[in-house]
Amino acid sequence: MAHTICTFNVNNLFVRYRFGRKFPGDRSAASMIEDPDWGYLPSYDPDLMTLFNPEQRELAARAMTADRTAFPDLVCLQEVESLLALRRFNEEHLQGQYRHALLVDSRDFRQIDVGILSNLEILDVRTHVDDHDPTPDDPTDPWLFSRDCLELEVVLSGNRRLSLFVNHLKSKYAETPAERVRADALRKRQAERVRDILRERFSGNRYQSAWFAVVGDLNDEALSDPMKPLSEDAGLVNVLDRIPDDRERWTHWYRSENDVSQLDYIYVSPALDTATDGVVPRIERRGVSFSRILQDGGIGPRETELHRIDGDQNPTRIDFRFPRFPEVTPRSYASDHCAVFFEVP
Repeated sequence: MAHTICTFNVNNLFVRYRFGRKFPGDRSAASMIEDPDWGYLPSYDPDLMTLFNPEQRELAARAMTADRTAFPDLVCLQEVESLLALRRFNEEHLQGQYRHALLVDSRDFRQIDVGILSNLEILDVRTHVDDHDPTPDDPTDPWLFSRDCLELEVVLSGNRRLSLFVNHLKSKYAETPAERVRADALRKRQAERVRDILRERFSGNRYQSAWFAVVGDLNDEALSDPMKPLSEDAGLVNVLDRIPDDRERWTHWYRSENDVSQLDYIYVSPALDTATDGVVPRIERRGVSFSRILQDGGIGPRETELHRIDGDQNPTRIDFRFPRFPEVTPRSYASDHCAVFFEVP
């Protein structure tokens, strides 16, 4: 029996407080005022929270379930605000299909955590939110993973075990060249730590025999220097390389520059590579947006550029008019990332 694993940067899966007649600043007892000069939110009540941008959440749910025709056995999500948001997403947009929801609060100032929805039994969980950066840029912020490297071990059919290392590495976004240099260096230190965690968990011959995978939004192309600890040094296999046409391996559209690249990965261990020989991953693009409607009624841009590395001097022009969900518009979409699916036996 095959099990489907999915990774998806779900793009700002947040909950928001639903304001009513009572509101922050209201000086009544209903707002739990301790100091009359201040107003407070009511005590924690999940019923007062609603998912932010429900139209986007619905499209995201469709993107990660093949338009509700196939629910993955386990989904590794990035950019989830809280366990409440994750559970509400499952209940309201996935028909409560998933038995397990898992999330550890991160240190990211936006609270874009990594989370898990699973119907596979979860045996073990480890977090790395408290791992220290060996060379932090800011001594007052010494932690390496702002969004965690979340480890979990799940049970597959036949009582086999699969370990997953779910990541959302440092973004490339920077306002100055110096900030970009620091961001790239931090992403490389994070990738090095993920590589070292794998070696610690699977020492000796276990590295060749155990089933494990590094998954998530790694925020860089495989050919980049920050990715080398995982793409070259760790002995892992990028399963998206199994897609015969490298023009079909992109997973992210950068709207402001109109370019696409692979930022989302499933890196598998040597034994898992052998066990899944011939299995080709699937990339779901129907939830990706576009910029505008053209005069002829088609979408714009008609083409985009595929970048295999930053500063690619020879980007490939590819057709951007692939099929989308009918509800996708320039402002309503599932994510700027694609969901990636992979089957393991």
